[in-house]
Amino acid sequence: MSTPAAIPCFSIDAIGFDPAGLVLPSRDLRKALRFVLPLPAFAGEELRYPERYPADMRRRDGSRHPLAAMPHPKAGQPLEDWRGRPIVGTDGSVPRGVVFFNYEDATFQGVGSGGEGIIIFNRPTPEQANELQRFVQGMGGPAALDSVARVRLVLERAQQIGLDDRYDSTCAYAARSLAVLADAATGIAGFGLHLRTKEMMCAVFVPGPARVGDLHLDTEGGVFLLVSGHRESREREVRTVSPGAFSETYTAPDGSRISAADLPLERPWVARAAASLGHASVGPV
Repeated sequence: MSTPAAIPCFSIDAIGFDPAGLVLPSRDLRKALRFVLPLPAFAGEELRYPERYPADMRRRDGSRHPLAAMPHPKAGQPLEDWRGRPIVGTDGSVPRGVVFFNYEDATFQGVGSGGEGIIIFNRPTPEQANELQRFVQGMGGPAALDSVARVRLVLERAQQIGLDDRYDSTCAYAARSLAVLADAATGIAGFGLHLRTKEMMCAVFVPGPARVGDLHLDTEGGVFLLVSGHRESREREVRTVSPGAFSETYTAPDGSRISAADLPLERPWVARAAASLGHASVGPV
């Protein structure tokens, strides 16, 4: 009797983006909207993995996820960044903020509570955005979200109205890569509906199932995007989205539709094939 093959595990640093496809954020308002929630400075909780995965964790097709309610293998340890490195200070201290779950990527996120943290909700409808904005304003606005409990109330309300694809970021990222939607401005910096700016990114498709640090790729695989990089430090910022979300929220450089199947295929756990023709080649960043 044959045994199932082991699921490949690798570090995100193994993704070379060479070759890579060039893509742009969609300018379609129905697909490109982001709701941004800035947080004030408050004590927060240590950003560590919880004891268990959420009981309502699910696959992208809506079925129950096999990890739902299961013990987390890194329970109690500091959250890790996108490279799989523990997020700790230079003195080894664990930063503070609010830990929450991104149901789209099936990963735990941790937003900082030092006054620079934001939570971004992906692809809200105008109705969802208006409801979440009203809810936050009813609590006294973003400045009143000054405790873990109050932030979790907003996260719970967002999930109730269908906004469970959310992730942490910073005010600096919002200032660099997001623009306020003019006719929905709230008058509060970094709060409300935004659009991504028109910045070119490199993208590759990684087949699943596989595991990239704490990220579990299902059989549909995932699209990895090189958002930015620095040649001197070799530091990179990489994001991942599901193939479905990618085709909905990104386009080819000429604005035409693009899907994960159009991207170069990368299997970081095996030697990469020679660069294929017709795609951008990305050197060290």
